[in-house]
Amino acid sequence: MNWFKSLLLSAVGVVLFWLALRNLPLHELGTQLKHANYWLIIPVFLVTLLVYYIRIKRWQLLYKSIHFNVPFRVAWISLCAGYLISYVVPRGGEITRCLLVKRYKDVPFNQSLATVIIERVTDSLCLLLLLIGILIFNVQETSSFFHTNIILPLTNRFNMNSLLIIALFGLMMLGGVYFYISKKAKDGAWVTSFLNALKRLLLLNQKGYYLLYTLIIWIGYFLMTYFWIFAFDESSVLTFSQVFVVMIIGSIGKSVPIQGGGMGAYHYLVAQAFFMFGVGLITGNALAIIIHGAQTIYTLITGSTAYLMVIYDEKDRNL
Repeated sequence: MNWFKSLLLSAVGVVLFWLALRNLPLHELGTQLKHANYWLIIPVFLVTLLVYYIRIKRWQLLYKSIHFNVPFRVAWISLCAGYLISYVVPRGGEITRCLLVKRYKDVPFNQSLATVIIERVTDSLCLLLLLIGILIFNVQETSSFFHTNIILPLTNRFNMNSLLIIALFGLMMLGGVYFYISKKAKDGAWVTSFLNALKRLLLLNQKGYYLLYTLIIWIGYFLMTYFWIFAFDESSVLTFSQVFVVMIIGSIGKSVPIQGGGMGAYHYLVAQAFFMFGVGLITGNALAIIIHGAQTIYTLITGSTAYLMVIYDEKDRNL
């Protein structure tokens, strides 16, 4: 069933990517891509490197709060390898991170899982708060954007039968999660240890550092989008607030559990967001392809390097 799920999600991503580009003259899109300023990849990669560094420092902070010392090298390998796996199996990277930390430092899986959950909840809350903020203040008429590009397409494409099927699928997924938790619940020590770890993490002593690291991470996300608007003259006139909205919309697209980091969903939403701010669809789609492509390249490079390091460590008998 895992291979079927992966195949299905990949197909969804391909369809969404096709929907994003289907009405565009591909020759003009190709020409636009050729004329982009790709030197901007240097500051983007530097910011991405900083974001990875800060994410690791934040993760290490969580481990320290539950009395585990995970070296930077181990955390880097686990994080990068996890991101690579998530590009193939959505959300599979979180499990990979926990397994690799256990492999290197013998940290119990449930303890690592607690740290990953706290991280995910933190970033999800940040995205939710930012989204609520731009909707409340209706920054650049974002309320109209979401109604036109998300709510209406969903209501037009899905009838009651489709919604029932989706609901049934969701219940099956929840049932699977419940079955897994129930199975683990038979091991009282595992559950108790997991809950105790969550409790200690929620009572984190160094909350100031944790919030600072989180703030830097989200500033980094913004800059990873902002630098690329100067790839084309047409988009270089966008304001900070406009790029900020694009970044949030793009983050929503990347959150969709589809292979390739939200492939298709990200391209469609970001291109439409740029179009909302007066950037043509050709340029908007070119920017979406470049931004997502640069992140994919970085993930592939760092993830592959991490796995080579794991192989080397295995041969060197460090594992």
